[in-house]
Amino acid sequence: MNVKAKNGGVLSKLTPQNVVKILRTWIRTDHSDMVMEKKLSDATYTPKSGLSVVEGDRQAVIQLCRENPDKMRGEEVKFLSYLDCGYRPLLAEIDGRIVGHIWWHDHRLDRTSLHPQVIRLGIDLAPGEVYSFDLFLLPQHRGGGASNDLFGLFRKHLRDAGYTKVYGVASASNLPAVWIHKLQGYRTVRTVESQLLCGGALLWSEGRLFLRNPTVVVKQKFDYRSVW
Repeated sequence: MNVKAKNGGVLSKLTPQNVVKILRTWIRTDHSDMVMEKKLSDATYTPKSGLSVVEGDRQAVIQLCRENPDKMRGEEVKFLSYLDCGYRPLLAEIDGRIVGHIWWHDHRLDRTSLHPQVIRLGIDLAPGEVYSFDLFLLPQHRGGGASNDLFGLFRKHLRDAGYTKVYGVASASNLPAVWIHKLQGYRTVRTVESQLLCGGALLWSEGRLFLRNPTVVVKQKFDYRSVW
């Protein structure tokens, strides 16, 4: 009886208006990406939490995923694809335990290995410049300034390695990501409008059509590739 009541409650919400709204969202959803940059000449940083960073490798990345299956379901395939493309992880540690990451690559990768967002969003990496992406901290470690520390220590790591500028991208609807970029002094250089089609399987942006990459066969098992 309770099951019937529950199902009845769900079904009662499927009004014709709601069905049309769901279908419209599946067919097309507007999306905005904010391309941001930050010069690294002033990348001194003193952490305020107990977080530190260390360069990661395949074993450490797999360990992070398998120790946190509820928070990182499906991420291992993507991360191994990142490594195969030549992307580099900087891992966050607290008390000797890996609790997060940020990924990056520089201009030296060939075009087939560049992160698809670099090409899709028109980011032209020059020598000494870096594209960063996929910043993540386990939820239980997001307070106390740890996110700021990961971002700040990442920039210091790049500057110490001789890089001069870092790019990042945040979805305009992801307010926490936009906020932390701005807090770290990033400057918005471009906003790219696009439309997600067919539940996100396709993306239309600036007169070009992109197809979501599958998690098999292709080298880049993430983001989108250009159809035309």
